[in-house]
Amino acid sequence: MRRTLRMFAVAGPLFGTGMAAVIPPLAPAVNSDFTHFESGHVHPVAMTPDGTRLLVVNTPDARLSVFDITGPAPVRVAEIPVGLEPVSVAVRGNGEAWVVNHLSDDVSIVDLATMHTRATLRVGDEPSDIVFAGPGDAAFVSVSQEDAVKVYDPNDLEAPPTVIPIPGRAPRSLARNGGGDRVLVDVFNSSAAATALSAAEAGDSLPPLDPPLSPSLPPAPRTGLVLKRDQGHWTDASGHLWDSKIPYEVPLVEIVTLDAAARTVLATRGEIASIVMGLAVHPASGATAVSGTYAALEIQLEPNIRGRMTRQRAAIFTADSPAALIELNPHVDYSVTPGPPSDADSALGIPTGVGWSADGGRVYVTSLATDKLGVIDPSSGSVVARVPVVAGPTGVFADPARPRLYVVGRFRNQLQTLSSSDFSSLGVASVGFDPTPDAIVNGRRFFYGGFTSGHGDQSCASCHVFGDVDHFAWNLGDPQGAMSPVPSGMIDPLLLPSHPVKGPMMTQSLRGLAGTGRLHWRADRADLNAFNPAFVGLMGRSSALPDSEMKALSDFVLPLVYPPNPHQFLDRSMPDAPPGVASARRGETFFKTSPTFTRPPFQGLRCVNCHALPLGTNGQIVDGGAILGPQDMKIPHLRNLYTKTGFEDSAGVVNKRGFGFTHDGSLDNLFRFLKSPIFDFGSRESVADAARRDVERYLLAFDTGMAPAVGAQVTFDGSNNADAGLIARLDTLIGEANRGSCELIAKGRIATTPRGWKYQGAGSWVADLAAEASRSTADLLALASSGRELTVTGVPVGSGQRMGLDRDRDGFRDGDELLAGTDPGDPQSNPTTGVVVEATARDGLQRLWPSPSGAGTHIDYGLARGGPVHLAIFDIAGRRVRGLVDGVAMPAGVHTATWDGRDAAGRPTKAGVYFVRLRAAGRVWTSTVTRLE
Repeated sequence: MRRTLRMFAVAGPLFGTGMAAVIPPLAPAVNSDFTHFESGHVHPVAMTPDGTRLLVVNTPDARLSVFDITGPAPVRVAEIPVGLEPVSVAVRGNGEAWVVNHLSDDVSIVDLATMHTRATLRVGDEPSDIVFAGPGDAAFVSVSQEDAVKVYDPNDLEAPPTVIPIPGRAPRSLARNGGGDRVLVDVFNSSAAATALSAAEAGDSLPPLDPPLSPSLPPAPRTGLVLKRDQGHWTDASGHLWDSKIPYEVPLVEIVTLDAAARTVLATRGEIASIVMGLAVHPASGATAVSGTYAALEIQLEPNIRGRMTRQRAAIFTADSPAALIELNPHVDYSVTPGPPSDADSALGIPTGVGWSADGGRVYVTSLATDKLGVIDPSSGSVVARVPVVAGPTGVFADPARPRLYVVGRFRNQLQTLSSSDFSSLGVASVGFDPTPDAIVNGRRFFYGGFTSGHGDQSCASCHVFGDVDHFAWNLGDPQGAMSPVPSGMIDPLLLPSHPVKGPMMTQSLRGLAGTGRLHWRADRADLNAFNPAFVGLMGRSSALPDSEMKALSDFVLPLVYPPNPHQFLDRSMPDAPPGVASARRGETFFKTSPTFTRPPFQGLRCVNCHALPLGTNGQIVDGGAILGPQDMKIPHLRNLYTKTGFEDSAGVVNKRGFGFTHDGSLDNLFRFLKSPIFDFGSRESVADAARRDVERYLLAFDTGMAPAVGAQVTFDGSNNADAGLIARLDTLIGEANRGSCELIAKGRIATTPRGWKYQGAGSWVADLAAEASRSTADLLALASSGRELTVTGVPVGSGQRMGLDRDRDGFRDGDELLAGTDPGDPQSNPTTGVVVEATARDGLQRLWPSPSGAGTHIDYGLARGGPVHLAIFDIAGRRVRGLVDGVAMPAGVHTATWDGRDAAGRPTKAGVYFVRLRAAGRVWTSTVTRLE
C-alpha cells in the first residue's frame, strides 16, 4: 500500500491567511434563462417499428420531437416536454417512447398516441441510454455515475430494478442483439490500461528526457510517471519495467456483454478505444460496431505528442471474434505535423455516433469534429466515403424501408435527411426551438472543430470531452520550453517560477471556470487566452487562433456548469450518520471550524481558509515545501471530486481505472490524502481517523454550484395524487423554489391541449394563458388524471418563464399561442388579434440564427414597451461595420433584423467574429456572430 503524500486532485493543499483572496474574474457569457450543461448525445434518434415516425431528442429545449416520415420529407408533428438534458430515445412498440434525461436522472415515458409524458421513472445519477431486451422486453438503463445497468419491468414501474454492476467507469451506450438475449454496454471512460506513480514512488528512476533538457533551464523537478500495461507488464515511455511498484490490476474493459435473461455479466473486451462513444449491433448478423478515440498516453512530452494525442477509431466484431480495428484516418501521417490540407479535408474526428445500414453492408460513423459522416465497408474495414453533413453530427439512423439516412446535428438542433444511395442531402429540418445563446452555438465550432489541430481530427473536446474531462493524466511537459514566472497577487513568499517539465497532470474540467482565478494545476495560465499557443505546440496547428476565434471559444467554455452532486439530498443538505459511521454533515462542520494545517507559517488554518466557499479555492498557489511536494501548486476547487472514484491502491484489487485524485492522479482516495503529516486531526488516532472519514464524505458531497432540485421531477397521474412519497418530494421542490435554489414548472394537459404553469411563490402557480387565474398547488394537482398526467420539474434559476410559459421568448404565452393557432416554438409566429404581448416580455437580443436560404443572419430582439431602437454590427476592434436599425421607433414585441454580411458600403466583410449591439429601453445588449465566409 502506498502512503506517500500527493497533491489533492481537486482538493489541493491548504494555504491562506484567513483574508479573502482577490481572484481575477472570468466572466461567463450568460443568458439568464439558459444554463449550459452540454450533455453529450448517446442515441438521439429512433424510429417506431412501423416506420411511420422518427423520434429525435431536442436537448436544449428539454423535449422529444416526433416526425412523420411517411411523406417525401420528415414533418415535425409534435414536441413533447420531457426532463432536462435528454440524450437518448428508444421505442417500445409503436405507441411508446422512453427518453433518457441525463441531468434529471430519470426516464420520461411518452405516450405516442396522446403525445404526452405519462410517467417518470427515477433511475439514478446521470443515466445515458436504454434498450429493451430479455424476457418481457425489460428496460435496461445505463446509469453512468453509478457504474451500473439497471433493469426495469416496463409493466410495473414500482417494482425495484435489478442492478447489474459494470466493471468499468461510466457505462454509457447500449445495444441489444437481434434475438434480444444479449445486451452490450460500452464503458465511456476506459481505464486505458494506464496508471500513475507519484514523484516519491518514481524516485530517481524516471526515463531520460527526450528531447533533452535545454541548457538554459534549471534542473527539472521530480515528477510522477504515467505507466501503461503492455503484454502483461507495466512500462514507461522508454520501455523500463515497473511491475514491482504496481500491486493492483487495471484491466482494459471497454465493452461489456450482459445476459439479458440472467441479468449478469457474460464477458468483457478491450483494445478498442479509450473513450468509447458509439455502439450499434446489426439485428440480423449480430455484428457489433463501436466508435471512439484512443488516448496516446504512452507518448510522453509535448514535442513528441504534438498533433497526435488521440486517434480516431472504429471496430467491428461478433460475439466470438476479436475486434477488427479500423483507423478512421489512415491517410494521415502523424509523424509530420502539421499535415497537408488534404489531411483536414478528409479527416474524421470525435466519432460520437455509429449505425448500420439495413442490409449490414455499411457502417456509418458521425464525425463531430469535422461535420462529416464516415461510411465504412465492414467486410474490408475501409472508409469508403466521407460525406459532408449538418454541423455537429451526433447520431445517425438508416431507414430500413426507404433509401434514406437521418443525421442529427447537435450544434444547430437540426435533422438532415440523406439519400443512402448517393449520400446527397434531401433536406434539413429543425428539430425544434433551440434556446441556446448564439454565442454558445458559434463557439461550439472552435471547441469541437478539427480545424484547430494539425491534421483536422482533434480539438479541445478530444480530452475535455463534452466540456468535461477524460479522467487521464497526460505528461505534456516540454524540456525545450521556458519557465513561467510567479504570477502576481500570490501571498506565499516562497513560490518559484514553474518549470516547463511538469510531469503527469490530470485533465481538468472546463466546467465552472468563472471565479476560480488562474488556470491549470500550477496556475501558470492567466485565462483561456493563455492557452492559444497550445493549438500550435500541442494540437499541431500551423498558427494560433485569431483573437476573434479565441473570443468565440471563450464564449462557449465560460458558461459551462457542473451538474448537481448526487451525494446531496434533494433539499441540498448533507447526509448525516451516528458516531462511528462517516457523516458528511459532521465533516462540513470540521472543514469550516477546525484548525488542521501544521506547516509553518500557516499552522492553525482551517480547511476553509484555503478552500474558500463556495468553489473550494481561494485562487492562491502554495509552495512545494509547505505541502511536502516537489512543485508549487494552486489550491484547486472541490466541486467534482465525486467523479474521481474507481481506483484503489491496494494489493490484489481489480480497479475500474488507474487514476484517482491529486494533480497526477496517483492518489486513490481522500482519506489517505488527509493522513498526510501536513494535517492535524488530533492525537488520538481513532478519533482522528473518524474525523478524516467525515471530511472525506463531505468532500465527496461538496456542492457543485447546481442544486439537486434542478432537473428533479415528479409525475402525478390521478391514481397517485395523494401518494405520500410523491407529495413529500413535491413539497421539497416547492421549498427549494421558495429558497431560490431552483424554479418550478409544471406540464400537463387540459382535455387534449398541452398546458404549462410556473410556480410564482406562496403556493401559487401562474398559467400559460394570460387571462387564466393562478392556481394553488392542490388545484393544479387536481388536474392530473390518466391521459392528462402532470409533471413538475425543477429548472435552473431564471429559466422558469421560458421553460414553463413562453418557450420561444416572444412575449406571448404558449397557451395563448396554441389558442390563436400560432406556434409557441417559433418567435416569428405570433397571434395577431385577441392576445396582447406581456408587459414582462424580455427586452434585448433574443436569438441570432442563420437564414435557411443563406441570405445572412437573422437577429431577433424584444421590446417590453415600444421605443427607439439602435441595432448595429461592429468588428472585433470595436469599429462600426453597419447599422441595421438607427433610432427607429418600434412597437412592443419581438422584431427581426437581418445582416447579409456586408458593410455600410455594401461590400462583403471578411470571415471572423463580429459583435451585434442593441441599444433600447435605456440599456445595451451585445452578442457575437461568426461570419464563416
